[in-house]
Amino acid sequence: MKELSLILLLLLLTACRSLLPEGGREADNIWTSFEDAKVAFDRIEPYRTRLEDLRDLGFDPTRKANVQILNYSQVAHAVLPNAAMPLEAQPKGMRDCIQAQHQCIGYLIEQSRLNRKRIGGFWADFLNFSRETKMEGWRFVALVALVDGVVVFKQWSGQPAIHELERNHNPLGFLQGAGEGAGGLFK
Repeated sequence: MKELSLILLLLLLTACRSLLPEGGREADNIWTSFEDAKVAFDRIEPYRTRLEDLRDLGFDPTRKANVQILNYSQVAHAVLPNAAMPLEAQPKGMRDCIQAQHQCIGYLIEQSRLNRKRIGGFWADFLNFSRETKMEGWRFVALVALVDGVVVFKQWSGQPAIHELERNHNPLGFLQGAGEGAGGLFK
């Protein structure tokens, strides 16, 4: 009988792990991975790639979410936060964008996929003694500047691999925040 109780207890505790919350954050992604985004970005050639080509590569604010349209001053500020830099010292594409002013627009693309999964023991998590959350994913950001429908400048940044572990430890468990809540009773 003891063995049966022990087996049932182990099964219950093992099954509880599946009760831990999971989640994720995914923008309406154009690409399925960081590598896909980078490959599409690398196909963009300044002074050759046209607006129609950008749309075919997935850089289209009218059909894809999370593509922001910037005016020329926003593009300049994103690339050159120091306005004191002389025009001659700026990249050629940025000079052309600034000189074109209203004929220059920019596309800022931010794509990411981040999955969150709680790990550890169910009861310690449920009773708020100890919580661990594992986060994995990727993030890709690209800026493209166009003058009269032709790409004149591009740059990218990102994180090909995000691996984070968030730990919270509360020695008093579910009572940990009770003092804060009780403080309001004595006002």
